[in-house]
Amino acid sequence: MKITFILLLTLHALIHLLGFLKAFEWMELKALPLHLSKSTGLLWLMAGLGMILVVVAYAGSGKNWWYLALLVALFSQVLISLYWSEAKFGTLPNLLLLLVALHAWSMDRFERKVAMEVQDLFPSEVTSGGQAEMQPLAALPEPVQRWLKRSGAEATPIPSQVQVLQDFELKLKPEQTNWYRGSASQFFNPLEPGFVWSLDLSILPLVAVKGRDLLRRGNGEMLIKLWSLIPLVDEKDNPKIDEGSLQRFLGELVWFPSAARSSYLEWERLGPNEAKATLSYWGQKATGTFTFDDSGRFLRFQTERYLGGEEGATRKPWIVEAKGYQTMEGVELPVQCEATWLLDEGPWTWARIRILSVTYRRDEGESPA
Repeated sequence: MKITFILLLTLHALIHLLGFLKAFEWMELKALPLHLSKSTGLLWLMAGLGMILVVVAYAGSGKNWWYLALLVALFSQVLISLYWSEAKFGTLPNLLLLLVALHAWSMDRFERKVAMEVQDLFPSEVTSGGQAEMQPLAALPEPVQRWLKRSGAEATPIPSQVQVLQDFELKLKPEQTNWYRGSASQFFNPLEPGFVWSLDLSILPLVAVKGRDLLRRGNGEMLIKLWSLIPLVDEKDNPKIDEGSLQRFLGELVWFPSAARSSYLEWERLGPNEAKATLSYWGQKATGTFTFDDSGRFLRFQTERYLGGEEGATRKPWIVEAKGYQTMEGVELPVQCEATWLLDEGPWTWARIRILSVTYRRDEGESPA
């Protein structure tokens, strides 16, 4: 698709250049029925050269190339409008260029927003709402102790920042048969429970979705945009989303297990291989049950989570199961997981997650990026 677009723009640039050559009578072009003055020919030359610069910038994935693209497309279209009957077919590549440039602009705007939210996720000092203290290992239920020992997180400090890169397969509806594929990047603040998760999802060859989930100071947000431009979901200031985001953080601390010793968690043993965790933060609470095998390896997290944020949404069992493991950052982590809703009509496995990398920042000198 990218090559086709480049070829189309290159052809469009050559037509503009041919207009310049004809205006100066350097070439006899009977196939180009335009009557151009030399001054107008210079404008066609500028449009052609501008279009070539756009092609070079786009092909090289240049930063902010769409600013030039928008300017050149508008300039080209003005020239075409002056010779509409002969040059009207040049509107198509200009329109396509405008659409691609608009999409690139919207993606940049979305990514800048996410970058600012990631920066805001990590304040220079821990606020009064956060608690960075670690509980003694002996104070935790025995199944949790075995988990931390088995994973290698027993003696590791709680990281100040975590970045997780993921591959995703999603089913957006229970009846959906095929999987949508995408990739995601997620930043966690284990000291002040919060995260920023950004997703790129391909629905169809020409239909792309950008998503961002956020948890900050007990408040959750969900944002999904078609082509990074058209809002499909924009949920915030919603207690159900707040609760669900906090539950999600609780379940996903399996990717930084040392945070299980954080003082914002209260643990209760439920059985030889089960423990319930209650996360209290900024006046919000979330609970969930962790299940391990006899050796302490994490198997499953389960909670009662709102299925959506609308007024009629009800809590349904939400389960995350580990399907594969790998050692990253010196800690054994579940790197293949499945997330499932238990609905009245049956289970809906809606996400398959594969962890590509996990990076911890444990002191001021390191960076997870």
